[in-house]
Amino acid sequence: MSRGFRPSQSKASAPTGMDSLLKGEVQTLELKKEYDVIVVGAGPAGAASAKALSEAKLDILMVERDKLPRYKMCSGIVFPSSKRFIADHFGEIPDNLLCDPKAVRGVRIYLTGDSPVIENPFSATDSGEEVEAVGLNTWRAQLDYWLCSRTSAQLVDCCRFDGYDRQGREYKVKLRHCGQSVSVNTRYLIGADGTLSRVRHAAFPGFDQRIGLVPNYEEYYFGEIDLEPGWLYVFMDRSITGYFATVFHKDNQIVVVTGVSQKESVKDYFHAFQEYLKKKHGLRIRERTRRHAIVLTDMSATRNYCLGEDNLLLVGEAGGFLRGAEGITSALTSGQAAGCAILESVKSDKTAIGYFLELAAEELNICNTHHETIATVFGYNFFTRT
Repeated sequence: MSRGFRPSQSKASAPTGMDSLLKGEVQTLELKKEYDVIVVGAGPAGAASAKALSEAKLDILMVERDKLPRYKMCSGIVFPSSKRFIADHFGEIPDNLLCDPKAVRGVRIYLTGDSPVIENPFSATDSGEEVEAVGLNTWRAQLDYWLCSRTSAQLVDCCRFDGYDRQGREYKVKLRHCGQSVSVNTRYLIGADGTLSRVRHAAFPGFDQRIGLVPNYEEYYFGEIDLEPGWLYVFMDRSITGYFATVFHKDNQIVVVTGVSQKESVKDYFHAFQEYLKKKHGLRIRERTRRHAIVLTDMSATRNYCLGEDNLLLVGEAGGFLRGAEGITSALTSGQAAGCAILESVKSDKTAIGYFLELAAEELNICNTHHETIATVFGYNFFTRT
């Protein structure tokens, strides 16, 4: 049985040092003094930004705080919308990035602990030109790394963003790479570094005080459960979650996740959810193999977006983009919008933020619509419980 992530063997368009990174080696790379664009964060948002810029022959640096491939707490389910975007812009996702079951058919929802399941297949809600509208079950660590490898960016891991100084029309970006402090100049800076974005905090130091946080916790098990693989299971009962809880399968493992509001105990809710699964769905745990925690924000749910200023742009969850609770599609589309905005800025010599606001408007509308629909269906906003 597999007990961890299977490293990708794909080397197509791999950046310098990718082989060593996949072997777990930390690369100490010499950074240039100046780049056209610096992207902070090596997830789908950062990859889509860099991909949009790659054809223009711009000098792009992408930095990632952790050693790559790095774990990202996420179901790893690529919805059909994301699958189409990736196929169009990056190519077909290689089979060795997938885990069993490879196909995910949709979402099954339990409104209360005793209510019948509501089945919401992707084919009914996210269909399009595809003959079969199914999602893909991926390992996010390898998916993210593969996406970044399909760009022309110089990818540097173990490199933390420590702030910036503004010098006229340029940003002097402070980085800490393998324990050494370096400064690199750029005209464009993209924050693609997630919910607790250091780029957002540096640019808008008071903004985070207006954000509601949603802690989430997950555990992986070897065992059994009476829930059919190939679906994302969502549980809304307030007695077992302060946000919503999920169950999904990855290879021979069962993943159990719940979330709470900022003032609630995720430990208490997780224990209650675990006991509920044992009683109602036959969860039998033989071994716990891993556990993780993450923090989401209510930015999208409250329309409290932060997209940047001038030539500093925030994408993905750093900017607040989230389609309900699905973030990969929003990360990809907002990242592409930022890259295209910079290309327009280069041509016009105007700042990128104006173009970004225009190009990201459709995705913002989609995010808002998703939250409105969810609030209508469930009767409340599950990010705020109002």
